[in-house]
Amino acid sequence: MGAADIETFLVFLAIAAAFGVGSIIANRTLGAKARRSYLRLETYECGEEAEGEAQIDFPTQHYTFAIVFVAVDVLGFILALWALTFRGVNDAEYPVFIAVVFTLLALAGIYYALSGEKRWVV
Repeated sequence: MGAADIETFLVFLAIAAAFGVGSIIANRTLGAKARRSYLRLETYECGEEAEGEAQIDFPTQHYTFAIVFVAVDVLGFILALWALTFRGVNDAEYPVFIAVVFTLLALAGIYYALSGEKRWVV
């Protein structure tokens, strides 16, 4: 990594930091002023009084299914890229071993993440 690479990185870092800080300053100076009202202290700001218990039994099976789908989808994408990377390697035992270990670790992580669920969807 040469000096030009480091200088380029530092320039981009400075531009990104200036953009972030500039956005915050512009929002503070040009944005809408905060309104003070007693309604902001209420639970809901719609003017209705809260009634009943706010905690309900919310079903989470669909979210669990979606998380498992995304995790397996990302795992397949990573393994497909891995396979494209090592498609021309003649000695393919080591990349296959790494892919199998990665898959087993990912599946173990998915199992561990879902082990706290009371109801299994998949």
